Amino acid sequence: MSITINILLVDDVEYSRELLRGALLTCVHDHKKDLEANFFHSSTGEDITDTIKYNDIDLVYLDIELPHTSGLKVLKEIRETYPNLMVVMVSGESSIGNVTTSIRDGANGFIVKPFNSGRILETVENYLKRLSKQKS
Repeated sequence: MSITINILLVDDVEYSRELLRGALLTCVHDHKKDLEANFFHSSTGEDITDTIKYNDIDLVYLDIELPHTSGLKVLKEIRETYPNLMVVMVSGESSIGNVTTSIRDGANGFIVKPFNSGRILETVENYLKRLSKQKS
């Protein structure tokens, strides 16, 4: 049975979104399960909850540094409307403060730029574990 994951990548730098997309595609294709991924992109934190709703998003990768807002603020907005949605924070700054605040505010993981394929694979596997728990 094939599993399709709708993934939202939120980062103001297009190159970073494309690197993450490429790493995710590699992880999905290398995974032992039959997975497909649909990608949606945003360069700002604006209207993210609408994007999630209208595209039936399953997994969000959210940069902390966004223009005109903070990814941490966007995370709080997501949690208000979608408390069970899996959100992984992404940042070039791996300070203890960023990681701690992200997890405290409801992030399901944290990835540091430049991306580590092992860490990305771990987030996909965590999503699949959550999905199998929801179905059982």
